[in-house]
Amino acid sequence: MITLLSLTLLAAAPAPRDTAAGPAIAAARAALASGQPWRASRILAPVLRDSSNRTPAVLLLAAEAAGQWDGWTEVTALLRNAGWVDTVEGGRGRELLARAALNRQADSEALSQARLAVSDATGRTRGIRLVLLARAHDRLEQRDSAAARYAEAAAAMPVIADWLVFRQVAVTGDSVARAALGARIALSTARERLPLAEAQERFAALGSHGDAFRLRYAADASDSARRRLRSDLVAFITTHSGTADARAAAGVLDSFAPLTPREDLAVGRSLARSGPAARAASALARALKAGQGTSEDRFAYAEALFNLNRYGDAAFQFNLVRTPAVLAARAAYGRARALVRAGQVSEGRSALRAILRRQAAVADAAAPALLLLADLATDERRDADARDALLSLARRYPRHSLAPGALFRAAIMAFAAGDMPVAGREMDSLVQRFPASADASAARYWAARALAAAGDTAAAQARWADLAARDPLSYYAAAAAERLGGSPWAPPPAIDSFARFADVDSAFARMALLEDAGMDREARWEQDRLARSADSSLDRLLATAAAFRAHGLPSRGVALTWRALDRGAPRDARTFRLLFPLTSRAALEAYARDQHLDPALVAALIRQESIFNPAATSPAGARGLMQVMPAVGRSLARAAAFPLWDPVLLYQADVNLELGTRHLAELLRRYPQTVRVLAAYNAGTTPVNLWASKVGVADEELFAERIPYRETRDYVRIVQRNQTMYRALYGLAPGDSVRTGLR
Repeated sequence: MITLLSLTLLAAAPAPRDTAAGPAIAAARAALASGQPWRASRILAPVLRDSSNRTPAVLLLAAEAAGQWDGWTEVTALLRNAGWVDTVEGGRGRELLARAALNRQADSEALSQARLAVSDATGRTRGIRLVLLARAHDRLEQRDSAAARYAEAAAAMPVIADWLVFRQVAVTGDSVARAALGARIALSTARERLPLAEAQERFAALGSHGDAFRLRYAADASDSARRRLRSDLVAFITTHSGTADARAAAGVLDSFAPLTPREDLAVGRSLARSGPAARAASALARALKAGQGTSEDRFAYAEALFNLNRYGDAAFQFNLVRTPAVLAARAAYGRARALVRAGQVSEGRSALRAILRRQAAVADAAAPALLLLADLATDERRDADARDALLSLARRYPRHSLAPGALFRAAIMAFAAGDMPVAGREMDSLVQRFPASADASAARYWAARALAAAGDTAAAQARWADLAARDPLSYYAAAAAERLGGSPWAPPPAIDSFARFADVDSAFARMALLEDAGMDREARWEQDRLARSADSSLDRLLATAAAFRAHGLPSRGVALTWRALDRGAPRDARTFRLLFPLTSRAALEAYARDQHLDPALVAALIRQESIFNPAATSPAGARGLMQVMPAVGRSLARAAAFPLWDPVLLYQADVNLELGTRHLAELLRRYPQTVRVLAAYNAGTTPVNLWASKVGVADEELFAERIPYRETRDYVRIVQRNQTMYRALYGLAPGDSVRTGLR
């Protein structure tokens, strides 16, 4: 995120020299000023290859750009040996070196760089650099020095003074002095966090519990202190199992490797719930080998192996789970599923049938076994057998969560086979038996399609009209409206105008300054407080949501907007633009146009992938707006001739949009249909190729319904509905160059 200080320095910087590189340097400055730091770095890469262009102004511009996209190693390489860093642009280069050292965890280097950066600085710039210096002292356990620097920074930056005093509290050892400092804090958001500043072995308030444990590890290397810390870590991981804090604590415990079997068991149990799967598997493997653990732990180990795609090993471990009976039945299903994934389909099918013979009373094993048997049958184009399995599931386990979906899939197979009377009856039966299920709207839509296919157009249209009115926001309501020859529901027009609240504006001003100082946790606490306090009125809810959107945090605004709708907010375009945000619009439209994509489709996909949160990270490791995996990003970056690659670039909106739209366009070259492109984006190309052989899938709506993965099936529906909404709300048009197939 470009800061106000950076913009000021850019505006004040000397103009480019009158050389061939001048236009490129000017373009890089413009890119950086518009919030596209990676674009600036790409523009400058060929300029910097000519040593005559490596002037202080150009090198500083390149370092500024790299810092904005978190390329701190690049910043260090550009500036480390520069003799001018203290004299050009008020010592901004020295400040960037201090920031780079902090971000690279080079704390001693950060201390020396920050000291030099502070020496001649004044005003707000001095305040920011004092915080960098205080953070370096803080990390190095130089608490008195850290407290003094935080105090100086508070005097220089009154806007965030309370947070800086809060940090003083956390690094002050004397309880009387801490109390006196705490009494000076007026900001309620900081005051409510004061107990945290006193807790968990000093400094815990400044970070996670993992930070506190790391500081304890660094502060005292004596045997007794290390024994106490080791014991505390195990206790903490056990009582906070599965949390992010426990994961951080496990990382500190790894410093004591090799761990005891009891320690491995605590770590494995926790990480089996939170990830990473590889670390969970290794810890549980050692614990189980040493005789520790229960059947539940072996089951968790097998699940971790499955998640690592080690299907053969997972099947073996699942097979060792014999008690208690319910867990053994679930393990039998896990083993069968692992065998199928390992390519041993015949063995997997036999194992599934054995569950139905021996463990049919355990619904959580038998119901998914029937579902997987149906999947195997339909993959082999044996839809009659698949229908039998699905109908058996619904009949034998009517209360199981899989029952409505099983009925729907069975009816869809009848539709695909052309048996419209059966399809219609089964869809109607589903609605009657499970009117509140997620499949009820789908069943209503397809019952109408069955009627239309059977020639009863009037009845079909009446059903579609009812569905369009019943649930106007749904995919099926939009599809029904199109079947009726009309347009899907869209909110009535309204101008984006919201009330202003002084405390909301001041909170965002503090957040900007906190983030510039590297105090990201305090900035998040400000966000949390705003979100919690927004419920005092409907106007405040919408105003806070709009402020989050304006400051690049639209996902937080979406959550508030749903709360506002629940309280009666107008269902107009103003409100729905908060629910369906569109940030980085210019870049999104440009990259969509470059790849001949419908910009509404790109926006719709981002809404589902990340809710326009550029910092989003999935459990699998996908990053950014379009949730690009680092390995995919590396390959796409190579094709795009990036001058360097760092996975952190995926958190830059423009980079993620460029690479994500390239990936989407590659899928479009394979599958010139919206449904298949979206299915491949979510699930990969291999399953899409398999699903393409199913009966009836030339009908794209039917293709979507015949996707066996519920997550992917829902994904395809939701993105298409989002696409319609983005067109209505923002007037995003496909343009003449959009490839045929994307509607």
